[in-house]
Amino acid sequence: MKLFTYCSILWLLLNLSVERGECNNLSTTALIRNQLRLLEKVTEMLASKRQVVFHAEVGTTQQTFQKDNIWIYDKVITNVGNAYNPSTGKFTVPTNGIYQFHWYTLSDPKKMSHAGLFVNGRMLARQASNNSGGSNQWITAGSSIALPLKKGDEVYIRNVHVSLPTHLMGPWTAFGGVLIN
Repeated sequence: MKLFTYCSILWLLLNLSVERGECNNLSTTALIRNQLRLLEKVTEMLASKRQVVFHAEVGTTQQTFQKDNIWIYDKVITNVGNAYNPSTGKFTVPTNGIYQFHWYTLSDPKKMSHAGLFVNGRMLARQASNNSGGSNQWITAGSSIALPLKKGDEVYIRNVHVSLPTHLMGPWTAFGGVLIN
């Protein structure tokens, strides 16, 4: 915002100097005016650039998802830009850019969890937590990916195990993302 104020003051001074006749070269004046207009537009664009970041967890102690079900992370910790929907489990890209996503799962003892990260129905990354240990053994898996995405793309996590349901423990099961560029 300081840059915008600075540009406005510079613009005012330029207009005053032109009106007083201190600058006789019209092409130079037009060039400076165009550069200042461009600088103001860039400043406005940077000031309006959306910040996007979210992080959500499975809010219940235990959650079971069948094959192909989208995992619902219903306890929202951060949702700057309101692009994550805790009712559907989907993140809808609000602006073109490169996004970094992370997801972590804690599966029940003697259970498995296979998480796939999907963009518009296409799996682009996955992780597996095969917990075949004893009744007191907890296994956590995590993964992340950076992706160039377009406005309107939908990103979500889904159970990708061939036949078994996934048993997850909240709040150690989380999904998040951030616009990085």
